[in-house]
Amino acid sequence: MARTLQEFNQNEIRAVELNINDQDGTDFEPDSATTTIYDNSDDTVVVEEQSALVDGSDVRTLIGIVVTANVGEYKIVWKLIKGDYTYYHATILGVVEI
Repeated sequence: MARTLQEFNQNEIRAVELNINDQDGTDFEPDSATTTIYDNSDDTVVVEEQSALVDGSDVRTLIGIVVTANVGEYKIVWKLIKGDYTYYHATILGVVEI
């Protein structure tokens, strides 16, 4: 599974975005996408699977206080669906003190 890194400040509320390109560098535009957010220290689910916004090759999800209230490391698992295929990507989200 491919991975990216992102850092948020404690108690921050904002979207995180994934821009997807195919292996040849062209835009990859999924039909739909979801995210599930896990506490990376013990793999417990912090936010159950929820729909993500797909806009061409950009996929976004909102990260709120449920995740950012506590300093630590979280894993956002993106499930990207295109036709009959399902792809996964993980973003490691570090929440740091201000």
